Amino acid sequence: MTRLCLLCLVLAAVLVQAGCNNNNATAVNANGEAKPSSPPVELKSQPRPPIADLPLPMGFTLDESRSRNFAAAGMRWVDHLYNGGNDKFAVSRFYRRQMPINRWTLVTEMFTQGCVTLDYEKQTERCHIVVSDGNLIHPTVVKVMLWTSGRVATPLGTPPEENR
Repeated sequence: MTRLCLLCLVLAAVLVQAGCNNNNATAVNANGEAKPSSPPVELKSQPRPPIADLPLPMGFTLDESRSRNFAAAGMRWVDHLYNGGNDKFAVSRFYRRQMPINRWTLVTEMFTQGCVTLDYEKQTERCHIVVSDGNLIHPTVVKVMLWTSGRVATPLGTPPEENR
């Protein structure tokens, strides 16, 4: 009896290990036949996102009650929350692919405690994107924060400070 239990435990461990280390790009269909799995989902960008140079995946909407933005005198500040239904890893791949198209440079990328965090720079601006799990209605939440981080250029025709 003890040997049978030990054999069952070893068999279960082997099956679990085999399932965890399945690195083959195959999937099993309803008939039990192995077939090649499809590549990861590539999300498309909305044609007119709320902020022109900040791409947004199709199917995501701005949560207006929890978002705000401000622009004045050559600087801007954005704090937006978007809700959608795509996988958070597909969304993070979307941003890694789309942000450089809009001239943003990736500075840091982290995955911590279930959230993907991406930091970008462009000229005098910084952009911080956090992709995380949402709720049953909106499975994925994207938090986008953008701010001017460097010196704001003086508009042409403005006299220097000491001449005012």
